[in-house]
Amino acid sequence: MNAVGGGIVKRFKNKDVVWVEEEDGFETPALIRECIVIEPDKKPVKLPDKSASGLQEAMTQKVKADVSPRQPAPVKKEKTPPIVEVDLHIQQLLDSTVGMSNTDMLNVQLNKFRQTMEENKNKKGQKIVFIHGKGEGVLRNAVLSELKLKYKNCPVQDASFKEYGFGATMVTVK
Repeated sequence: MNAVGGGIVKRFKNKDVVWVEEEDGFETPALIRECIVIEPDKKPVKLPDKSASGLQEAMTQKVKADVSPRQPAPVKKEKTPPIVEVDLHIQQLLDSTVGMSNTDMLNVQLNKFRQTMEENKNKKGQKIVFIHGKGEGVLRNAVLSELKLKYKNCPVQDASFKEYGFGATMVTVK
């Protein structure tokens, strides 16, 4: 009230004094009872409560009024589901193969393949890695044959050599 110009209250020194940053960037102390809250393009408002808490509350209300409304958070794109890995090695599927023929074991492996494809057939974009191993290629060829017959719309490729070597096929559900 006793000075020409103005400034922004930057901090409180004690219950009676505040530090005001003036236009030149320097901070000077001022008595709280001599401070007036002024909003741009509005008349000065003299504080009825000249205490530090009164000034602080007036400043807080001013800051709240000046804060622009928050914009809604951007819509996040759907994350692609994690890759499903299915190990078709017979020892991963059964505890024991005693008394089983090669055909029996192949049928167990293909049943696991079919079960996985059925569970994921409606999950568009789902990637499934079938780990079949190198071997003689019997299981791999059976898997590829079934994919060509029953899942023509699902792209097929060799899975990452770095992660699986030559023994895995990746299917993408469409």
